[in-house]
Parts: sequence; structure tokens; C-alpha cells
Amino acid sequence: MLLIAIILLALKLLKKQKIKQTRYKSDSGDTVKSRAELIVANWLFYRGIEFIYEKKTPTKERVVSDFYLTQSEIYIEFWGLETPQYLKRKSKKIKIYKKNRLKLIQMNDDSLRDLNAFFTKEFARLGAKYQIKPRPHNSSNF
Repeated sequence: MLLIAIILLALKLLKKQKIKQTRYKSDSGDTVKSRAELIVANWLFYRGIEFIYEKKTPTKERVVSDFYLTQSEIYIEFWGLETPQYLKRKSKKIKIYKKNRLKLIQMNDDSLRDLNAFFTKEFARLGAKYQIKPRPHNSSNF
């Protein structure tokens, strides 16, 4: 009986660890942390928009962006959670971007519905010169 309890506990711990270590490989070769980041990375890649995944900002405060667009010097943050601790960190990061006058695109799940329209609007807002050309792909998000 004790052996079964130990095995069940070990399986439960392995399951938790596996969930925490979930990673996705994008078509650009980057390993990203969430399905949403995978969608964004692939969309950027298929549009020929060069990016760096998880780039540290040039600020005194330690901030790592989800994406950095090298040509236009735009940072992208995908806000995917709603926990109090996450929202507190989100607020701090936004203040740091504003304080340092860094160009920021903020995304959430709704942004993924039509990435062409979303990025066209955001690039225009920030004065970025990208041509958004649809690229044939299995998913309408691309």
C-alpha cells in the first residue's frame, strides 16, 4: 500500500514538472513557452519579419520581452495570465517600457483572432514600415 502511494505521488510530481516544462518549437527554430507565442513567432517568421525571442531590454530594470522586432525596434509582450502576481509584474513592465520610451505592442488572446489586422493596426500606430502579405498556410492565423 505504501509503495502504491509513493508511486502515485511520484507520478503526480512528474505530471506537474512536465506541465511546467512544456515548450513549443516554432518554424523559425525558436523554442517558445506557450501556444500563443508559437502562433506569434510563426506569423512573424512567415511574414519575413526578423525578431529575437526573449530579448532583454536596454533598461536598468531587468525586463525580458517576449519578442523584439529588430528592424523597427519594437517590443512585443503577450499577456496570457490573470493571476494577481502576474498582473502586478505586467503593470511594472508596462511602466518600464513607458518610462524608457520603448515601442511596445501588447497582445492577449483576442489579438490572435486576426493577426494580419492586429499587426497592421499596431505597426501603423508605431510608424513601422512592414508590408503585411498573407502567406499560404494551414492556419488562418498565418
